[in-house]
Amino acid sequence: MSVSQTALLVIDMQNDYCHPDGVFAQAGLRVRHLDELVGQVNTLAAAAHSAGRPVIWVRMEWDGDADVGLLADRSPFLRTQGLRRGTWGSELLAGLDRAPGDHEVIKTRFDAFHRTGLRNLLHDLDVGTLVVAGVRTDFCVESTVRQAFFHDLRVIVAREAVAGYVDDLHLGSLRLMGTVFAEVDSISDAAAALAATVPAASP
Repeated sequence: MSVSQTALLVIDMQNDYCHPDGVFAQAGLRVRHLDELVGQVNTLAAAAHSAGRPVIWVRMEWDGDADVGLLADRSPFLRTQGLRRGTWGSELLAGLDRAPGDHEVIKTRFDAFHRTGLRNLLHDLDVGTLVVAGVRTDFCVESTVRQAFFHDLRVIVAREAVAGYVDDLHLGSLRLMGTVFAEVDSISDAAAALAATVPAASP
């Protein structure tokens, strides 16, 4: 019987979400200390790559204006721009350490499991634990972490490798996720979880 493994899930580290020229920053929603965040994500990616763990990059992307849904009313700046397929804004940030064998999941809502192939991918990869990084802590990260818990997946949120736009919402989300949905751990502990040797399966 196989032993489930740990994978790194990086959420929405895209230009529109994070870059100073992205649509969110232009709307006043900025990721502070972006270089540090990219460095922390790369620390996790390096640990995963070195140990042969799966790395999954999640991007939010829409084909057209109609796909934005109710979010267009809640965030009007997204009605006609931002996170559109084939644009610079939907691409992952430059400087992220991706590897040819990494996986990608495209989503249209905050939750990375919603109408995507993520659950099947994790099943095929025999993943039982997710180390989660990315943005926005209190929206897309938390939505995905909650859903992972509902799928009986163990989740580790790397505290220094997630970020939001509003400090109290970011901190509140970490506190909430840590109650039952996930373990909120330091970057070193999260990297260690990725680097840990998988015990051999019993014959």
